[in-house]
Amino acid sequence: MKKVFIMLVTIITVASSAKIDLNQAQESALEKNYNYAITKQNVISSELSTKSAFAGFFPTANLSSSYMMYVPEVEGSSFNPLTMSSVNFTQEDRTAFGIQISQPLFLGGKKYYGYQISKDSESISRNKLSAEMISLLSDVEAQYINVLEMKELFDISKESLELSKRNEESAKIKFESGLTSRADFLKSSSARASSEVNVVNSERGYELAKISFTNLTGLNDFDLEKIELATYQGFIDKLKDVNLSKINDKANILKDIALKNNNDLKNIHLTKMINEKSIKMTKGNFLPSVNLSYSTEWSKSNLDDEYNNNGSLVLSASMPILPFYDNYIVVEKSKIELKKMEITEMQMLDNLATMINSSLYSLISGSKQLYSSILAVELAEETYFNVEERAKSGISTEDELNTARLSLVQAKYNQVSSYYSILKTKSELMKVLGISDEKELVELF
Repeated sequence: MKKVFIMLVTIITVASSAKIDLNQAQESALEKNYNYAITKQNVISSELSTKSAFAGFFPTANLSSSYMMYVPEVEGSSFNPLTMSSVNFTQEDRTAFGIQISQPLFLGGKKYYGYQISKDSESISRNKLSAEMISLLSDVEAQYINVLEMKELFDISKESLELSKRNEESAKIKFESGLTSRADFLKSSSARASSEVNVVNSERGYELAKISFTNLTGLNDFDLEKIELATYQGFIDKLKDVNLSKINDKANILKDIALKNNNDLKNIHLTKMINEKSIKMTKGNFLPSVNLSYSTEWSKSNLDDEYNNNGSLVLSASMPILPFYDNYIVVEKSKIELKKMEITEMQMLDNLATMINSSLYSLISGSKQLYSSILAVELAEETYFNVEERAKSGISTEDELNTARLSLVQAKYNQVSSYYSILKTKSELMKVLGISDEKELVELF
């Protein structure tokens, strides 16, 4: 009955774990990631700012109305030429309606450059959204790969534990039969205990990797599809065959791609343009401003039968004189900001070149290491089984058997780490290049 219950629990658990591939994980992250959602809202905000700046070119208009009651009332008199006598009157209130329209004709270029800066800022926000998407996709892939790697290392540790248990059982039988010493039996028991510790540590690493993946993608109860070596076999073969003498040629090709696609580099260039326009805009503080305005008012009091209209058209110009030095300081500070951004751009270019070269060397050396580790696993497996057979016959010692087991386990660790290290480096290089389709990278080799 207990076995049946365990089987049912296992079936339910497996059924509740959804099979997830990398694309599904990335789509989930794009839907649920908070930083990406905030960046999308920033784009909307920048679009509204650009529209607001453009609206500044249009005239402004204001409607006004007023009602005035005189307390006390205004007493007055006027001469009536028809009756040749004076007429007394009392003004009790006054009602007025008006409209004023104003159109800036020239403001030293401030409106124009302000609008251009808003457009550049909008482009920066769009580039940040693209960079956030590429970074998020790369991070999801890295976490996805990390989960798979931790799972394989966990499986290897369990395999190592099974081997050490099998060796301990064999040593126990030989010890009880008097074919080996208690010391050799204790060595086998110690190796088994160490393997159990490794299993616990590997399981912890695997669970922590799953937690990080869940936090990034919002997925729970998942079973990730394994990325088989055959998927990237052709890419890794090409990497292995790359001559190190030609790595600079490859690096230059990748640098050209980064110059076109890297969003951080694009934003530095746009920020430089904004700084240049800010300098021109601050220089406008030394230029005159010209405005055209029209205003009219309709008013009547209790003494009038109809509204009276008064209007005016005004063309005004003003020339800033003081503060002169403050405006000069503003211009100089804008020039300093531009210089800082130029230095930042040079630093960014150097960093990109370093990261690209480093990634290339890692990919090429990693591909060679992977094939060496595959061969090492084959040799370690053959060695272990030979030593195991010799140990059964009493020819090999427990120390030799344990050493062969550890060599086999380490060889498998190295193979797994080499393979997933290539995938992680590939993902990081795509982020540096500013591309989201790995086919673009694979085709370069």
